[in-house]
Amino acid sequence: MEAKERPLRFLTLEGKINIPFFQRTYVWTADNWEELLAEFKDETRNRNFLGTIILKQLPSLSGEPKKLEVIDGQQRLTTLSILLKAIYDSLSEENKNSIKNEIMPILFYKKDLFRNEEIRIEHSYVDSDAYEQVMTADVDLDTINYNSHRIYQCYKFFRERLNGNEEGCKKLLNRILDHENKMLVVIDLNENDDEQGIFDTLNTAGVRLTVAEIVKNAIFKELIQTSNRDAAIQFYRDTWERTFLNDRDTVNYWETERQTGRLKRDNIEILLHSFAVINDFFDPDKHTLADLSKLFKEKVNSFSNQGELEQFIKDIIVYAKIYREKMLVFESDVPLSFDDDVMRLLHILDTLEISTFHPFILFTFKKYQEENGELKRVLKSLEKYVIRNMLSKNTSKIKNYNKLCKSFIENEDNLVKELSSVPFNGDVEQGLKNMSNKDASLILFWIELYRRHKDQNYDLKELKYDYSLEHIMPQNWMEYWNLNIVPHPDETLHREEQEKDRSSKIYWIGNMTLLRSRLNSSLRNYDFVKKMNGEGRKKGIKNYADLSITKDDIVEPFNNGNTIWNEKEIKDRTEKLINEIKEIWGD
Repeated sequence: MEAKERPLRFLTLEGKINIPFFQRTYVWTADNWEELLAEFKDETRNRNFLGTIILKQLPSLSGEPKKLEVIDGQQRLTTLSILLKAIYDSLSEENKNSIKNEIMPILFYKKDLFRNEEIRIEHSYVDSDAYEQVMTADVDLDTINYNSHRIYQCYKFFRERLNGNEEGCKKLLNRILDHENKMLVVIDLNENDDEQGIFDTLNTAGVRLTVAEIVKNAIFKELIQTSNRDAAIQFYRDTWERTFLNDRDTVNYWETERQTGRLKRDNIEILLHSFAVINDFFDPDKHTLADLSKLFKEKVNSFSNQGELEQFIKDIIVYAKIYREKMLVFESDVPLSFDDDVMRLLHILDTLEISTFHPFILFTFKKYQEENGELKRVLKSLEKYVIRNMLSKNTSKIKNYNKLCKSFIENEDNLVKELSSVPFNGDVEQGLKNMSNKDASLILFWIELYRRHKDQNYDLKELKYDYSLEHIMPQNWMEYWNLNIVPHPDETLHREEQEKDRSSKIYWIGNMTLLRSRLNSSLRNYDFVKKMNGEGRKKGIKNYADLSITKDDIVEPFNNGNTIWNEKEIKDRTEKLINEIKEIWGD
């Protein structure tokens, strides 16, 4: 790998510049074009820095011109070349003739002295026709509108900004082609360099090439070589394009990011990672996510014929359809029901930001797509396993989820063994006595839906996950809940022990509930009676108690005269909730 600052004229020293044939389309808009023009017109700058582009050396026969592939920088290179062509086309014939030998070697090249010139940048199949016409033919500007290909729109934009300003064109051209105006940092990769690894260490401008783009390009580049261009294009349209790029909604879905631990990853990357794990060429013991595109390339290169490659692509599409149908993206306005076992598991994983088991879930969906009972059985076991580990704070197992996922795919019985190793015991119960807000909200929400599932008197069986967690005895209890005002029920404890016990029980699940709106910040720390009833215009817990876990557990006893909330109430309610949790996630 070599990085070097270069002026735009560096293109004259290269051969063919290839944009991967199945690369994403040109996407820059008027805002980008305007910004680029403003950059060149700013005379206060000594030079114009336009960011980094990454080029990779392609194999070529001895004696042939060098071939390079654009790994990153497609948008900038395309726009700069269109701008040069627009400047050239805006000049008078006299000025065109005087600078033709300066511009044309940037835009075109000859393989040898006796061949016709060829366009230097070979575009992807979605952009090639428009780009070729802009480079080689007179384009009728009147026919270009907002529905036209973005490359035509770019050309028209520059022509309209430059038209009739001969001196402005000259000045702009001198600026762009100045040998000292080293506007790009060009990173040259050799054949063995891993572009994904380079991306992970760079913050490049423009539209970043994703793992999915690299994988797609590698797959269909190989397909072109093993079949032919027309057949590869048609297969691409029937499979990848139809599945991932069919319309704006489809593109948005696959580009939607999910929080997965400390990282955000889009749906298509999670899918490809899952597929690699399922097909055993991504090993969590050896590989990281930074290896994903490289591993796909190695897998693609291992196929011996076109049929194997096409089947590989079809298999990706099968899992993609399952993923989009089943792997829901949860928003707060999506109603949830306890009766939907699949939705419940996926919501729990989504809330806990766990995508590690997605490969196993996808594998299970495919394996049991005709056996709904078996599907529910397996997913229910996984749900219990995740919840018990979360409650018992079993970090050793949680950190090992990647390896366990692979193990579950290899042998489903391994999940049964793992589940039996995490019984609903004291560790789980102890975890319910030291709850984070996020975990407590999740558990309380599904207890509420479980009650509605069991009790047929509830008309409303679905709820949205948009409630606020409230500690009944507040975290800041010293002012209105101190031991002089609210005595500790266990008089045998020393005062220090009572204070320690009170501070601890704040975080027991029995002291927490869900409200349809947050309490006023000042009311939140008031004594129990004011907190329940509210004060003046400040509404209390009773006003926001839509759920059984609040209304039946706390409000009803309060209305019946139990106006004390202390450690005994917290302990009793915790025991009640533990019994319900056992019914849901116990043996």
